[in-house]
Amino acid sequence: MVAMRPAALLFLTAVSAATPAPTPAPVPAPLLECDFDSSTCGFDYTTDYAWTRYTSVTPTGGTGPNRDHTSGSGYYMYVETTGNYPNVGPFTLASPTFDESVGEVNFYYHLYGSSMGTLQLEQTTDGVSWTTIWTKSGDQGDSWQGATVSISTVNVIRVRWVGTTGLSYYSDMAI
Repeated sequence: MVAMRPAALLFLTAVSAATPAPTPAPVPAPLLECDFDSSTCGFDYTTDYAWTRYTSVTPTGGTGPNRDHTSGSGYYMYVETTGNYPNVGPFTLASPTFDESVGEVNFYYHLYGSSMGTLQLEQTTDGVSWTTIWTKSGDQGDSWQGATVSISTVNVIRVRWVGTTGLSYYSDMAI
């Protein structure tokens, strides 16, 4: 496993070839490292309902993050649920397409609110059919949580986060 670099909110690595023992396997270079501070890093975030690149406290109290995970003063991507409930979605945030197969996804997420919906991570090998590989639902507390998702499927060229809002506007979610 590649350790998450503290400055990265999102870190995708390629699959590395197996190396015979006792030589340790090489650490693959990241396919993408993104903290959303200077850009959206090539993510498609307007396909269905739009994610928002934001800094500081979300507009609705009692839900969403107060700051980004990496520096406390940078940016993150989030779903604003005011006017988008109940159970509205999908809010899709899709990575760029990669030439190499994605092997692992490390990211931080924030799911805080009394009527939190669901956040999923999906993978695709063809850009058309998607498979869910990670899911979180409900209030996870008012803090950023880390996740590492190993991908065992070969030839995964793209991943995406899919958010669905909860029953009220207390379900802002972020990565």
